[in-house]
Amino acid sequence: MIYALIAGAAVGLLLERLGVPGGLILGSMLGAATVTVIGSGARPGLPAPLVTVTYLVLGTSIGVTVTREVLAQLRTVAAGATISAVVFIVFGLVLAAGLRWLGLAPDGIVLATSPGALSVMSAAGAELGVGAQVAVFHTVRVVLVMFSLPLLLRIAGP
Repeated sequence: MIYALIAGAAVGLLLERLGVPGGLILGSMLGAATVTVIGSGARPGLPAPLVTVTYLVLGTSIGVTVTREVLAQLRTVAAGATISAVVFIVFGLVLAAGLRWLGLAPDGIVLATSPGALSVMSAAGAELGVGAQVAVFHTVRVVLVMFSLPLLLRIAGP
């Protein structure tokens, strides 16, 4: 476990330093996964208290971004955000069903194809025992979006 933490921190900090979008979380996942894969084959995991603290810090870090100013803007974006969320949820369910039909659906496919932040959806998946599968789907999504973002912004604007 200690090697996974060290590798995760090292690769996460390296990617952040190199300016890779989402470098901290993507790098830490890559570093820890590398150690786990090339290690003894045992599934190290993290101690439950550390996982609990991590989720509490993650939830708090998201929660503190909700300010009075953000709530004041809610009125102007609520309808668009709701429509967008419903469309993404429906699309995720249709995509999950299609992947199941094609035989390409891992466990946790509904969480994997649902909209949401990589960290939040992976945590939800981990609580249901499908964290790795969900994390892979969302990691691929985030990486593709981040690397295609400059082109997308050039085409469609902010």
